[in-house]
Amino acid sequence: MNRIAPRPGMPSKKKRTYGAAALRPWVIGGAWALASGMSAHAQTQTQAPVHGFDVGGGDLKTALDAYIAQGGVQLLYKVDDVKGVATRGVKGALSPQEALVQLLEGTQLRTRRGDDGAIVIYTAAAAKPQADEAPQSLDSVTITATRRREPVREVPMQVNVMKAQALERAGAKNLADYVAEQPGVNLTSSGSVGGTLTMRGLTTGPVQGIATVGVYVDDVATGMSSAGASGGNTPLDMGMLDLSHIEVLRGPQGTLYGAGAMSGVLKYVTNQPDTMEFAGSVKLGTSWTQGGGPGFTTGAVLNVPLKEDVAAVRFAAFTDQFGGSYDATGLARGRNIDRGHTDGGRVSLLLTPTRELTVRLTGTVQDVHRKGLGFEDMDQRTLRPWTRERTRQLSANESYSNLTQLFGLDVEYDFGWARLNSITSAQDVKINNTVDVTGRYGPLLSALRVPVASVPVNSAVEQHRVSQEFRLTSRSGTTIEWLAGLYLNRERGSNNGVMDANLIGGRSLGLLTSTQSSRYREEAAYGDVTWNVTPKFSLTGGVRLARNNQKYTSRQTGQLVGSVAASAAGTSSESPTTYLAAAKYTLSDTSTMYFRAASGYRPGGPNVLKADTDRNVVQPMYNSDSLWSYELGYKADLLDRTLSLEAALYDIEWTGVQQPTRSGAFVFVTNAGAARIKGSEVTLNWKPSKEWRFTANAAAVDARLTEDAKGLGAKAGARLPHTPRFAATLGVTRNFSLADHPAYVGISARYTGKRDAGYRGSTAIPSINMPAYTLVDLQAGIDFKRFSVSAYVRNLTNKRGIVSIETGLNANPNLVTAALVPARTIGVNVNVPF
Repeated sequence: MNRIAPRPGMPSKKKRTYGAAALRPWVIGGAWALASGMSAHAQTQTQAPVHGFDVGGGDLKTALDAYIAQGGVQLLYKVDDVKGVATRGVKGALSPQEALVQLLEGTQLRTRRGDDGAIVIYTAAAAKPQADEAPQSLDSVTITATRRREPVREVPMQVNVMKAQALERAGAKNLADYVAEQPGVNLTSSGSVGGTLTMRGLTTGPVQGIATVGVYVDDVATGMSSAGASGGNTPLDMGMLDLSHIEVLRGPQGTLYGAGAMSGVLKYVTNQPDTMEFAGSVKLGTSWTQGGGPGFTTGAVLNVPLKEDVAAVRFAAFTDQFGGSYDATGLARGRNIDRGHTDGGRVSLLLTPTRELTVRLTGTVQDVHRKGLGFEDMDQRTLRPWTRERTRQLSANESYSNLTQLFGLDVEYDFGWARLNSITSAQDVKINNTVDVTGRYGPLLSALRVPVASVPVNSAVEQHRVSQEFRLTSRSGTTIEWLAGLYLNRERGSNNGVMDANLIGGRSLGLLTSTQSSRYREEAAYGDVTWNVTPKFSLTGGVRLARNNQKYTSRQTGQLVGSVAASAAGTSSESPTTYLAAAKYTLSDTSTMYFRAASGYRPGGPNVLKADTDRNVVQPMYNSDSLWSYELGYKADLLDRTLSLEAALYDIEWTGVQQPTRSGAFVFVTNAGAARIKGSEVTLNWKPSKEWRFTANAAAVDARLTEDAKGLGAKAGARLPHTPRFAATLGVTRNFSLADHPAYVGISARYTGKRDAGYRGSTAIPSINMPAYTLVDLQAGIDFKRFSVSAYVRNLTNKRGIVSIETGLNANPNLVTAALVPARTIGVNVNVPF
């Protein structure tokens, strides 16, 4: 909040105290700039005084601070009303009222004069409705993943924003739920939490070693940049831990985010501490899944101002008990074997000791436990259950745990002409997992007259990451806007596994013990420049220069290796460069077109060659694979801002595709083949009245190999796996009043087209067509004065949809392992704010 500075000579007023009825008070944000003793004649002039305003675009609250200082006005507003709102800024000789109108253009904020003569900013929804009131316009949505706070419509790329409130209403609890209504964004389930996250069809399927999507929490980087420590299939699966919204940036983001963001970025944005208001909430929920156990969710948020307008701390915690829905037969038989819990907590501290300096410190911990993995034994010929639906033959329990700790420190200083950010982040992840491979190795051992009972693989993965970023961002709204930064990253990973054959009678046979460790260092310099050639036309260019060094070691012992341990080490070094070029043209005040060309890459790395490795097949180092993406887009707010439209066409050229290759008994990585992905995307939001809201989005993707990929056993022309040719979501929400209480009811349908689990003609990753499916969800809720209640039904018709299929886990080639969409789930949540 901005306090009123008293006039010189005025007696100071006593500080007001607020009771429970004023938990969300009006915040006085301004300064008396008129000199003491200004005459009444000046106040009655018909011509308003003109001031030279030069207020940059971006965050509205920051812009209002500058406006107050430059215009000398008294301003009243609510913190909640301006939080997260962006402005284009204002420049020129204008009256304070004219300048304020320009600052608020495109937002839902309005102005009026208060009884004391101050200018009051309020939301359009707060105005008293009239009988002939026009349809309420859509909210102005701003994002931060572009490293600037700016409206979505002003960004020359496809961006989707998922608000936490809407996700909670729909019963979303994990990453798979969050991206379920984002066509073109896919999560291949790992049977527990997380999986392989991809965008725009950019994936090689189950053998993907390095992530193609960057995942962030605010400005804290997560995951691994290299192929070590399972970095390609462990995206952060964040629970509903005091999230504000989730931002999805589609297309390469290499210039700003570097390695691993070649198909896009997913950013969890959390709620920031409020230095003005003591507030919080308690959330309680329960759910029930068809054929599974009950679930329970409890969460709490507490915001504590430490000093008004200077410091605040925010606490958040939740626990989610998952009832499970998969069963097991065999030695490890059980009901709801994938049951478990997810616990999380976050502490955020905000300090603003001066107007220019802001310090944000956050710490997040999330602990995930599952008793088993959610897979079904399936007949690949019929795609029906091998025995019973959602049931698997198990000889050993498959447990899973993931402990994630994230820490971030963002120190920001506003020089006026530019904003400097120092961002320090640290990640520590520990994953323990057990997979039963008795179906694959048991028959072989039995044929050798080994009395085997079970063959589990126990693995322990650790991911450690520390990064430092310095970023200088120019003021928005000027002819030349620029951004420059330095990035330092250090990663350390390990993946240790043990496979034993547990024999009948209690003894065990050590088949394989493997230890792998990796080191990754990166230094990068990046920047971009935007030239606003005219008020309607702008050009942007960007580049990122990076250098990384890696070290990888491995050691394998056991019966499968032989009497001599297989040990090896390798190093690599490379200097990849990424580029960005974009042009944006403003067709009108509410519509723009853009063209964007961007490159992206995934780092190469060392191959740890064994003594018997064929050097003609495997090189000591594999290179980065890279791509160029070309995108043409259109964004508009139409029909008096009641309809928003985003559409894009893109063409991606992917070369030097990283893929596995085999030499002897070991698997390495090589570069081979190329692919081309052509696609289109469209998003519609229509709010014809306050009562109705319609949403629709769709994506069409044609992803194919253009050159043979030997490691994948695939020929040119084969479609890339796991990406449907067409996917779409439709939804409608009706708002109404029930017994004088705001209420809503909504329905949505999600269509996922046919996909292939492998490659046509491949024996390494065989082709298995997964049929299309449509899921229907319902939501309803009512808001009482002291609490709100929401209910949801996910997968109303209990549709059977196949998410992913894994082969090679069983000796029988017709028996495969599949992950399915969650069965029908009914839930109720209660939210009590205070």
